[in-house]
Amino acid sequence: MGKSNNQLTEHNLSSIKRMYYEKIAHYESNLENRSLEPNNQELFTKNKSILNTKKYRKIIYIPAAAAISLCVVTGAAAAVGMIDLNSILHFLGADRVGILQPVHQVSEDQGIRMEIIGAVRDGDTTEIYASLSDMTNHRIDETLDIYDYRITGGNASNAQLIHYDKASRTAIVRLITQGKASKDRITIRINTLMSGASRKDGYDVPVEWNSLLQPKNKVSYEPLNPDRISGLGGRIANQMHNNSFQVLQQDKTNILIPGVQWMHISNIGFVNGKLHVQINPDNEIGGYNHGFFYFTDEQGHKLDIPEYSISYGHYMKDGVRYGGDYTEYVYDLSSVKAVNKIKLQGSFTNISEVIEGKWETSFRLSQHSAIKSGHVRLNMNVNGGTPAKITLSPIGVTLSGEDLSELRKKDLNIELHLKDGTKRTAESGFIQLDDHLIKWISSETIPVEEVSYILMDGKKVSLGE
Repeated sequence: MGKSNNQLTEHNLSSIKRMYYEKIAHYESNLENRSLEPNNQELFTKNKSILNTKKYRKIIYIPAAAAISLCVVTGAAAAVGMIDLNSILHFLGADRVGILQPVHQVSEDQGIRMEIIGAVRDGDTTEIYASLSDMTNHRIDETLDIYDYRITGGNASNAQLIHYDKASRTAIVRLITQGKASKDRITIRINTLMSGASRKDGYDVPVEWNSLLQPKNKVSYEPLNPDRISGLGGRIANQMHNNSFQVLQQDKTNILIPGVQWMHISNIGFVNGKLHVQINPDNEIGGYNHGFFYFTDEQGHKLDIPEYSISYGHYMKDGVRYGGDYTEYVYDLSSVKAVNKIKLQGSFTNISEVIEGKWETSFRLSQHSAIKSGHVRLNMNVNGGTPAKITLSPIGVTLSGEDLSELRKKDLNIELHLKDGTKRTAESGFIQLDDHLIKWISSETIPVEEVSYILMDGKKVSLGE
């Protein structure tokens, strides 16, 4: 997320507060009006109950050096909850806060508190900011990873840590869901959080090449029927016609990799000229960690070795059967002249904390009104070009049309020309949502009203409401 270029002076902070309080007052007014409708009476009563209990909650502590002085929240702002401007303005930017709709929905589980701070939606993209605070321990840190989560109203999602405050043990995350199916009602559910994750290359894997290469030291293997396979990876297309795969017998060795605690090599050896490395991950933390092996020459350069992997077997956890108890990596070393001179190494993650729970909340989110659109013909090697609609919002630029899958996204070049003569360029970062939708999400909030036209691959696109 790009940092705002707006200077956070006392004057414009007061303006932000004033506009934000007006937004909150409007939000409360709409909430009370909707409460008069029979279908919304229960929702209104429930919201009032939650909000009243949180009315005097203590604001998260932010160190004085980072805090921005704002007045105490009272009245309507406290009644419906507000974005904690003190805690996010200094890293998110006034322009981004200005387009967010306040949400203030809280869910607590396992001693961890999730609060949805604010969100914005432009039709095909929803951007949500949430805080996660550990109320009892130190399980949330700057390595926080939202591992298992669901966001309704879209078909592609992303979660990213954008700020961590050590004093309050609070992380701010940005969640994005994309797709034409975005609805006014959004539900967020987080099932698994992870922290303490670190990734490291260069783990040395102990391999006794002289022993492995001895013809007399043949390892036993067995056929593996496809119905036992839970996952395949790598260059394995030429193996798919086989009725079975050949894998090593399980748990014949216990080779530890120094520094990697969540798995060990349970067997290793050559089968029909290919090196098999079988690992047995821990059923708990091993299900979240991941990594891969690779080979280096005597000078430390990585070698391009044909390989594939097979995950098979199963294990039970909490009465549920999971696949992938073993993973076997298979390498074709036939092109290596001196196998005993190469080194087997690994790149692995090490996650120290996995927290499972249920953090879930729902809220209504209307589409942002600041939207402009125009039409353009895209060059896709089709006579006359392909017609597409281009939509501009504070979040980014959307291209929609018939079958955009053939469009070369790396060749897209979009320029936003502002009324003051400046421009913003989008040369990369395009995401293909589906065959009919391509999205560019801007790292900076786009001042839609200040954009006079868009230059798309050298073609001027006029914009209208």
